[in-house]
Amino acid sequence: MQVFASTTCLGVGRTDLEEVLASLKSVGLDGIELGSTHRWRPDIAEVVRVHKPERLLTHNYFPPSPTDLVLNLASTDAGVRAASIRHALACVDFAADAGAELYTVHPGFLTPTAATTAMRRPDRGYDFVFGGAAVPYETAYVLMLDALAQLLSHAHRRGVRLAIETEGSATQPNVLLMQRPEEFRRLFADLDTQVWINLNLAHSTLAAAVHGFDLTALVRELAPRIAAVELSHNDGREDLHQALVGDSYVLRWAPSLPDVPLILEFREASTADVARSAELLRRAIASGRAVGGGGAS
Repeated sequence: MQVFASTTCLGVGRTDLEEVLASLKSVGLDGIELGSTHRWRPDIAEVVRVHKPERLLTHNYFPPSPTDLVLNLASTDAGVRAASIRHALACVDFAADAGAELYTVHPGFLTPTAATTAMRRPDRGYDFVFGGAAVPYETAYVLMLDALAQLLSHAHRRGVRLAIETEGSATQPNVLLMQRPEEFRRLFADLDTQVWINLNLAHSTLAAAVHGFDLTALVRELAPRIAAVELSHNDGREDLHQALVGDSYVLRWAPSLPDVPLILEFREASTADVARSAELLRRAIASGRAVGGGGAS
């Protein structure tokens, strides 16, 4: 088993990567994913070099941009899309230079812009706040496909595996790309170069509930392409990014997941939360009791 944690787990709001990496060293992980919640600093490459774990993954908005930007590869706003592609290309370069095994990018949205909810409230998860009217699905898909083709070509040249994250939301499901099985089948057929999948189990659990597909079947279908899995607990309604608990639905899924980096991806958790979650995950995998059907409960 391969238990990783995202650097998004620790701290509130925009955090300092150096402090987070130093804290995660004590947990005893197999690797770390550099996530999307850190302040920009000019020496961030040096921070990663000094504190680099044995195994490293990078995600979406890492390294952070010095300017405010939410990546949207499918944006109909030409400026947002160009900036998103430009930043993602730079992230591929960073991943290559840092020796990361994988770079994961979000596929984009049907709205021109999006903003993040910076801090959790008791009644709110981490869904984006979307800006502008949604465009037709086909418009966004074509824009996403073109952007991914550019990124895949660059990633291939730099020797980096590129993955997209599975999406899903129970609160705003109609503005997201890459939620349903047929979307992945189409994408795989349309791309000349292989794209990998970072299975966000929370997102796909919500998507299965909203769109009525069998999550077990999706995981089995995507398995040859899954390069990583992101894990967090929620209530089945909101993408809460919570640490794992003893009766979490995630633990019932754990033995069914491919033998790839299983990334604990929380928000506003403690080092103790990460350590406890890692132990719960290892025990669940060792038990070998696989889930029989999809869904959070």
